[in-house]
Amino acid sequence: MSRNTKNALAIVIGFIALWYAGAMFNFFPFMGNDLAVSAVGYTGLLLCIVLVICACWIIDEVNRAGKTAKPGRGGLTVAKMEQSEAVEIADRWKYDGEYAFYDMTADPEDYKELVTPELRGDRYFSVLDGGELVGFFCVKQEAGDVEIGLGLRPDLTGQGRGGAFLNEILRFVKENYQFEKICMDVASFNQRAIKVYERAGFVKTGTAQVPTNGGIYDFTFMEWKK
Repeated sequence: MSRNTKNALAIVIGFIALWYAGAMFNFFPFMGNDLAVSAVGYTGLLLCIVLVICACWIIDEVNRAGKTAKPGRGGLTVAKMEQSEAVEIADRWKYDGEYAFYDMTADPEDYKELVTPELRGDRYFSVLDGGELVGFFCVKQEAGDVEIGLGLRPDLTGQGRGGAFLNEILRFVKENYQFEKICMDVASFNQRAIKVYERAGFVKTGTAQVPTNGGIYDFTFMEWKK
């Protein structure tokens, strides 16, 4: 259920509750021929509606603030991915040149997993900078290994921001998962990313040809150990 739907339901439920309370305790005296009394009743009801809307907004903002992990270096924060963010990444994030390989629309299976809440589960996270979406990552744990996949917003790539982005992801994984090593695979042509991962402590462990995006591509496997 989307946030807007939840807010709408909260407003309706709050309105019904206030109406019922008004009927029970005669807060809103609409009946009778006294126009002044009826005006007071309608004014009170209107004020209560405004109060419910304001309360829903406050609760929503509190939830927004409370769901983020504590800030890491560089002011970045991590939060569970919302549906609107998943759709934005899947439909609007387009990379230039050979990096278009990372467009979500290039792989129907990856696209479907990202935009479908049931498939996405609780494995996908957004990385925010001052509340602005700057990247995402997913986490898959198998026994003592944690596998991660990640993506930086297209307009932010090639600007030297990958190190801080990756470090925030590693910080989050270290604080929230038990593991022996962190694994990832990266398209071998993406030497820019491989260098960032190596600077963060990842080492190459092998290569293989992997079927994806409608073809077969060379991938480099990397891991980071405690």
